[in-house]
Amino acid sequence: MIKFTECLNDTWDYFFLTDPANLVRFKHEHHLGDDLMNEFTTNESAEVAVQKGVMIPMGGIINQPYTIFFNIDNEPSIFTKDTSSLVFEKTGYILEVIHNEICVVTVPYLKNWTKDGGVHRLKEATELGVRQKIRIANGIYAITILGGFTLQDGIEEATFEFQCKAVSADTPHTIEDIGFPFMIEK
Repeated sequence: MIKFTECLNDTWDYFFLTDPANLVRFKHEHHLGDDLMNEFTTNESAEVAVQKGVMIPMGGIINQPYTIFFNIDNEPSIFTKDTSSLVFEKTGYILEVIHNEICVVTVPYLKNWTKDGGVHRLKEATELGVRQKIRIANGIYAITILGGFTLQDGIEEATFEFQCKAVSADTPHTIEDIGFPFMIEK
């Protein structure tokens, strides 16, 4: 498992999981403006992006530090430990990776999604460890999102686990509630 600590939402209540290169491709193919947040909130492009496996939007992210785990080797979940408390488990998401990476992206990057703007800033932020990125083989992945609390260095932390399992290209989305609030609070 790959672990990240002190993950923040940049004071917006969203995280987005995506391969940035795939999101750039989607933007160009659908002739979207540079402010993807405006595009996603004023037309159906966000729903199309989700259905095509380009991104997974996670709304309701409370402004607090998170611990994030990427489970890419089918390891037992962090939430199977006695010191953890699972709040929700959401399945049915599909994510396409075309440039060997998955990033956790926040709203400020998407407000200027250009090569010299948000895309460049995201690359710098992942290199500095400010934003979270994993290296993963290109392909189609079924993503399960688990959220709850885990004990980290003796402190109970809000935690997300992203389970990534390679699947065939014809695997359908089975998302029942695209607007599910991913709130982790007591």
